[in-house]
Formats: sequence, C-alpha cells, structure tokens
Amino acid sequence: MMTLKKNAWLYFVMCLVCLFACQEAEDPIEVEQEPEETVVIEYGTVSGTVTDAGSGQPILGATVTLYGLSFTTGVDGTFAFHGIPYDNAHVLTVADVDYKPYSQPFAFNQPRLTVDVALTPLRDPEAEIREFFDHFSDLLESLDMDNIEAIQSLFSETYVAADDPATLFGVASGIIPENYEDVVPAMTQLFAEYVLLEFIFKDIEIDVTNARKMAVTLRLDIDAEKGEQRDLRELKAHCKFEFRREGSDWKIVYWQLLELDIRL
Repeated sequence: MMTLKKNAWLYFVMCLVCLFACQEAEDPIEVEQEPEETVVIEYGTVSGTVTDAGSGQPILGATVTLYGLSFTTGVDGTFAFHGIPYDNAHVLTVADVDYKPYSQPFAFNQPRLTVDVALTPLRDPEAEIREFFDHFSDLLESLDMDNIEAIQSLFSETYVAADDPATLFGVASGIIPENYEDVVPAMTQLFAEYVLLEFIFKDIEIDVTNARKMAVTLRLDIDAEKGEQRDLRELKAHCKFEFRREGSDWKIVYWQLLELDIRL
C-alpha cells in the first residue's frame, strides 16, 4: 500500500516537472537588444570666386574641380558645387591656360562654405606689353614692306580705331589704321611715302584686368622725313590702346588718340 502511494507521488511530481518544462519551451525568455546606431551623411554647398591675383578682377573660363565634378567660371568668375558630402579631406583644384595651376585641400563640415581663389599669371602681362611696344616700334621704323604682315599680326581681326575727331584725323593722315582690313594698305602707304620713321612709345601706364585683357595709355612721339625732299614731320599724341590675348599673343583691339599735336 505504501509503495503504491509512493509511486503515485513520484508520478505526480514528474508530471509537474514536465508541465513546467513545456511552459518554459513555449514562453522563451526575451533578451532586450540594443538599437543599431544610424549613420547620417550630411551634404552642403561649396562656392567661391576665381580672380586674378594682381588685379583682383574675376577670371572667365577657369575650370574648377571638386569631388569629381567640374565647373567653368562665367564672366563674374564664380563657381558653386551643391550636394558635396562632409569630409575632412576634400581638394579643390583650378586650371586655366594662362595661369599657374592651383590646388587647395580643405575640411568641409558645414552647410555652406566659401572658398575664394586668386590665380597667378604664368607670364608677367606688363613685361609682355612693354616688349610688344618695343617690337611694334622696330617693325614700323624698319620701313620694310616685308614686315607689313608682321605688323598686321599685332592687331586683332576685331580691331577698330576710335571715331573721335583726333583719332579720325590720325586715320586720315595714315598714322593709324581704321580697322583690321585697313592695316596692310595703311602701312603700305606709310612706308611708301616716308624715308625715315621714328616711333617712340613712352610714359606707358598699364591697367591689367587679367592675363587676357588690359588697357594701356602712353605718349607717342613720331619723327618722320617724307619723300625725296625729306620734309620733316613731327607728331606727338596721347594714346589709349586696348589689348586682348588671343592664343598666346597679345593683340590690339582698340586704338584712340586722346590728344594730337602735328608739326609740319
């Protein structure tokens, strides 16, 4: 009798153990996991202006590169890159055929960043123009018909003389050409009529806009002897020139006589 009760008690205990074991299997203990960290990528705008280091004037046509993107500056020299990701190792580069290459590393961690760039010309524009006038004077004083094409090459095909009274008198006198097409006939007539020419460009004042554009004011003294009689001519003028670089060469695009004094 005691054995039966003991076996029944053991059976009851085993049933309870199985019951609790099944409940634990059906209701596992949930382990709370930490939330994954979200990575946020921020973007902003990088902009600026490309200028000439000497004059501070904007540069047209410079190529600005950043983050694999390129931008060509307009007449105001500005550029802008949008959607640039924040980074501590960006590099901005600027290239232009008439200026030294430019490269600037920078960190970017704000919505808007201004990066202004000043480019240094490859060559000294003022020194180039002084050499230009020395060469121009040598060609004119040579009175060599074979040099007339070389003289024409110093003028832009868009060249025009001013239309004020002093300049028009200079054109009528054959001293300066009216336009590009007039350079060869004007120089041919000048060389045919004179047996001596001295062109002295002095008191040169140069206003450089950038490596491709400038204006020049100067004093021009011309001493000449005309014809077999070697009649003396003396001209003194205050001149204004405008220049533009075409390719690698400076060209005259405008010529004005601000003042003119002729002595026969």
